[in-house]
Amino acid sequence: MSGSIAAGDTVQYSGTGTIGKVKRFDQRDDGTWALVDSSNLWYKVDTLEVLEGEVEAKEWDKTLTLDELKRTTERNIDRISRVQEILEVELCESGG
Repeated sequence: MSGSIAAGDTVQYSGTGTIGKVKRFDQRDDGTWALVDSSNLWYKVDTLEVLEGEVEAKEWDKTLTLDELKRTTERNIDRISRVQEILEVELCESGG
């Protein structure tokens, strides 16, 4: 177990919204990492959020509770807004 996350916990990676179960942990110089089964990738534990309740994984998508879906949607809207701001700055023509 690492902090409040244990092997077998269902977690969500804050960067992409990836959801899966923690398979195992690895302690490295730069912190503790967790292997997540759905992506078979390692994530720093401080970037993972433990999900409460049942999360049903389907072949192509995930079933989330209403609160988890709201949080995921809010994060995605925030990311889209940031990308739009960057594009507006990058693509804005300057007068001359």
